[in-house]
Amino acid sequence: MKQKLIVMFLFIMCAIGAHAQKADHDTKTTWGIKAETNLSGFFISETSAISSSMNVGVTAGWFVNFEFNDYWALQGNLLFHYKESALDRQNLPGKYTYWGSEIAIYAMFQRKFQKGDRIYVGLGPYSDFGFDARLKRGNEKIDLYKKDGASEVSAMQDFDSGFGILLGYEFRNGVQINAGYKVGVTNILDANSSEFKLIPHSVTLGIGFRFK
Repeated sequence: MKQKLIVMFLFIMCAIGAHAQKADHDTKTTWGIKAETNLSGFFISETSAISSSMNVGVTAGWFVNFEFNDYWALQGNLLFHYKESALDRQNLPGKYTYWGSEIAIYAMFQRKFQKGDRIYVGLGPYSDFGFDARLKRGNEKIDLYKKDGASEVSAMQDFDSGFGILLGYEFRNGVQINAGYKVGVTNILDANSSEFKLIPHSVTLGIGFRFK
């Protein structure tokens, strides 16, 4: 399922690029790569027994940029994450680890400078697809995506979605520095989802390179 969604994303971005270039010959399609450090954690509501704090992880992937004019562009990101956060329960420390991929589409406003540099701001939705999520608490290790044999319910869902904001500066040689913030809109709990909510959020800081 996850592989099909990634392929669908690539197909959609190619279709958007082809349509944009057909409609407007001035549309420029470029692509690039990026690597980021992420800080991730959870907003927790309706319980005081669980607390979360952010830990450091890494993100890497690539993006496609459709530049319609000097001010507006559309950018699609396909990223892969390793995330870590503390997830403590009643003062018993827990370590949450996550591997997954993300598809995001940003509407971009940009301002270009005479020397070729540009500054940009992006806003848009994202969807995150988990490959593996685990919780280590004391001597206990829990596979959070493993379904319970009786209820066929896992501790966490392997999908979430939300919105992100992206800020960056690109030098005329294509090198980028960027920062971002993402917050989910869905409760990622599967079991106990009616008792409390777990909403993921993350801060990113990274570099990239756009091929001209």
